[in-house]
Parts: sequence; C-alpha cells; structure tokens
Amino acid sequence: NQDGACVDIDECADDPCGENEVCINSVGNYMCECVEEASRNEQGECFIYQPLECNVRAKKSNIQATKGTNVNVKLTGESKKVFKKYAEISWTKNGEAWNPRSEGKEKFNGFTIRKFNAEDAGVYVGSIFIDMNGEHYLCEVEVNIEMLEGSVELAISNSQALSGRLRPGRPVKIRCDATIVNLRIENPNDENNVNWYRVTDDGDVQLVDDDDYEIGRSRGTYTLTIKNPTSEDSGTYRCEFDQLNVEASTDVTIEVR
Repeated sequence: NQDGACVDIDECADDPCGENEVCINSVGNYMCECVEEASRNEQGECFIYQPLECNVRAKKSNIQATKGTNVNVKLTGESKKVFKKYAEISWTKNGEAWNPRSEGKEKFNGFTIRKFNAEDAGVYVGSIFIDMNGEHYLCEVEVNIEMLEGSVELAISNSQALSGRLRPGRPVKIRCDATIVNLRIENPNDENNVNWYRVTDDGDVQLVDDDDYEIGRSRGTYTLTIKNPTSEDSGTYRCEFDQLNVEASTDVTIEVR
C-alpha cells in the first residue's frame, strides 16, 4: 500500500469461481469449494443434484443365490438409451468401493457375479448419476445378496439287500443315493461326483474303475459294482461326497461267503 506494507489482495472480489462454487480467500491465494448443497463430479464441476423423482430401481432387491451359480443384478426404470448414454453407475459392497469389472462382469444396467461364492454375499449399493438435457439426477439402489447354504445327504438305497450273506462270484452292486440341496454341480451326471472307498484298519483305500470294480451312475444313483466278489471282499465300503466345501459320506458293510 502507500505506506509500503504488504497487503493481501482479495482475489475472491473478482468472482473467479465457477457455478455452484464459493470462493475462500487466503493470504496470497484463494480456493474454490462447492457450495454446501453441491458435490463435485468426476469432471471437477460442482453440481447440485436436484431431488427430482428417480425411477431407477433394482429388479430384485433381495437375491438368494446358490454356490457356483451366476448372479445377475439388473436395474430398471429407465430406457436402455438413458442407461447407456446418460448414466454413470458406481457401486459399493458392504460400505466399501467395489468395481464389477474386476469382480465379475459389468453391464450398462447392472452386473453379473460369476461362480458365486460365500465371499460374494453382501449388501451392494449402486449410485446412479444421470446427466440428461441439462438436468442432473442422483439415484441410489440397494441390493442384498445372500448365499443359500448347500447340503448333501447320502444313503445306501439297497442296504437291506446287502445285509445278508452274499454269494462269491456273483456281482455285488452298492447303490448310493445323493440328495443335493442348493449346490450347483458342474456335471450332475458324472459318476465321479462321489468317491468310493474300502474302509480298512490301515486307512481308507480309494477304489477306481478297473478289473475288480465298476463305478457308474444310473437313474440318479451312484453305483459301485464288485465284479467277482470273494470272501476277501467282505468288509465296509464308503460312498463320499467332497466338493464345494461340503462333505458327506455313508458306509455299508457286506459279507461274502
């Protein structure tokens, strides 16, 4: 000033900030902040997200999924054109940022989680920003995805027929029925969905399809056939399921003589 002292110039007096911004002066500098009711978008502009009625909603807000399946989350309420051309969607999972591109498959109006697992369960919140015809909308949807607990029950369906003495030389067929709930088996018709064991004092011995045994599946039942049984084949046999973190087994004891 005229006295030779340094005086701060109030840059805010020249109104340097943009729309919906307020100027904050400091010594030798200034900064522009969004007004209280506005938020800054990805382009760095402050927008007041008008509380206009939003039609976007989740087609299913509560989803129960089984392990190994694909889970589809779809948003409705706007046209395909609006979603593709005017909408930006960001997601959180359990309160933390979540990107469907890296965790599954992103779609213009939702996402797909492939081979759903326990860690995929949670609360997903989508923020949908629509910039169309000079108006701005911010919508929020919530989708709760739960995993249905899977289970398997095994039973020897012909245990009664196997309880008596079995003749040597006559093929013995052990039938194992499986009741599978809320699990997606990759190939339900594969006879190797269960394993067969001979239970011995020295540990279980896994049986395979060879000259002595035939392993198969017919009419929904898993089978182990002892082709030419002798008294040495007497003992306990086990049918076991061990997939998708689910275990189940059942035993049967036979006597050949």
